[in-house]
Amino acid sequence: MAELDHAAEILQGVRVILETELMQARGQRLLVRDLDAQALFERARQRSVFNVQLAQLENELAQTLEAAGKRLGLEQVTLDELRRVAPRDAVKLESRLAEIRVLAEALREVDAVNRKLSERALGRVRRVLSSMAPQTVAYDRRGAHQPMESLSTSCRMA
Repeated sequence: MAELDHAAEILQGVRVILETELMQARGQRLLVRDLDAQALFERARQRSVFNVQLAQLENELAQTLEAAGKRLGLEQVTLDELRRVAPRDAVKLESRLAEIRVLAEALREVDAVNRKLSERALGRVRRVLSSMAPQTVAYDRRGAHQPMESLSTSCRMA
């Protein structure tokens, strides 16, 4: 069936862009390690483009599967229903979806590692900046540390 073949092609496209994004996400660790802000901003722009492409493919897949369901007389297009009416196409779609699930999980794991590395790098940058421009600290009358900006001095004249 033409619609299900087209759905398989769309899933192949999703797999390809997921593989590409996974490779780029793995390389992001080096950018974080080197604190390359410009390259990290470019990487964020690339991720945004990936998200838009993925959303477009998902929308196209939904429309294609809806058309296939209408043509096959299905109220809902599920893998179980497709296995019943078009077993060969269902197996093909099922294997492509399995590949996509594996890639999506790998991307999720890489993103989690990158997020942790980014948080650590941000903490280091903040510590370096605070050591380069430390805040002046004084004690209040109770012995607690207070930044100098919030303290005021007054004197009494007799």
